[in-house]
Amino acid sequence: MRFSTITKAAVVAVAAVIAVAPSAVAYDLTGGGATSISNFLEKCKTTYQTATNDTISYSGGGSGTGKTAINAGIKDVAFSDTVNTAAPATVVHIPAAVWPIGIGYNLNTPKTKPLQFSVDTLAKIFTGQITKWNDPAIIADNKQAREIPIYGAKGADGKPTVKGYRTVNTTVSLPNAPITVIYRTGTSGTSGNFTAALYSGAPKIWTNKGNDSFVTSNPIDVSLKSGQFTGVASSALVASVNSATYGSISYNETGFIAASPRLQTAYVINPAGKSIFPNADSANASYAASTLDAATGIVTWNYTSTSAAAYPFTATTYAMVKTNYADPAKSAAVKKFVEYFAFNCPTDVTTEGMIQITKTSTLGKAILALAAKIA
Repeated sequence: MRFSTITKAAVVAVAAVIAVAPSAVAYDLTGGGATSISNFLEKCKTTYQTATNDTISYSGGGSGTGKTAINAGIKDVAFSDTVNTAAPATVVHIPAAVWPIGIGYNLNTPKTKPLQFSVDTLAKIFTGQITKWNDPAIIADNKQAREIPIYGAKGADGKPTVKGYRTVNTTVSLPNAPITVIYRTGTSGTSGNFTAALYSGAPKIWTNKGNDSFVTSNPIDVSLKSGQFTGVASSALVASVNSATYGSISYNETGFIAASPRLQTAYVINPAGKSIFPNADSANASYAASTLDAATGIVTWNYTSTSAAAYPFTATTYAMVKTNYADPAKSAAVKKFVEYFAFNCPTDVTTEGMIQITKTSTLGKAILALAAKIA
């Protein structure tokens, strides 16, 4: 992990449960934005309410909706998986969650033999160049022997250590079936991170810079391939349509993929040539290769990192908060919520792939310093 500040200490370690003093008066906060964290937040709301006596009503809507809402002061707190470039000076970005974007697919292949894809192959699939599941590129990826990291305890710098590699040779029979791409419509931070990674990792194929719109970032006009591409408006809907459509593939938060018995999560071959499954350890390794600007809270991803343990498609979710809430009780409640979300929720909810963050890590210290600006 590289930092734009002087201190280069531990990044992330296993979080201890942090006691949060219950507030004297229950406060119901309003939130909206990124749907990637909807399931995660929903599963954490009970323990958050028990610990603080406060609640949050979260409406989702996508990262673009969250940016608009916090800029206009419509929500108390909003979330986005990409930077809010139009934010006024009174809005602060807090990098409150780090998680992997999974590749979910719907085929009647054995659960014990998940597919793997190179970044180039994924770029060709999501630009419509590969249209069948038995395409030679997909077959070649899955004939390749897999070197899968075995993660150990985290080191002093917070990076997950790798105890070794498990070599697997897998034979998968792929059908002569069409591929249907399921993508996010509107302005989605998941799309922003996914397309930015494709642009960096496969620039000769994904020739447009990444942005929050899958449609405008895509080098092709997906409207001309309506039978091959299907757009839907949230992470939950992506999982639902992906689950209902045989032969489909999507990019989504891993918890949504894992929750569907019809979907499988693919391995991705990273720039080091290793086969990486999207989970908290591989996302942590990717984060360790990134750059954090502790003053602004902005994370810059190194998508071409040759870290053997890193997962190529990893995202930050920013909690967007204000420095000028009119009500001191509300500002205190927002600060308490953000800190609980960042430090406690990954320990309370371990099924969604969020990395665990301690207050003593460099990321944790940056979160605390940024949260101190809430007033």
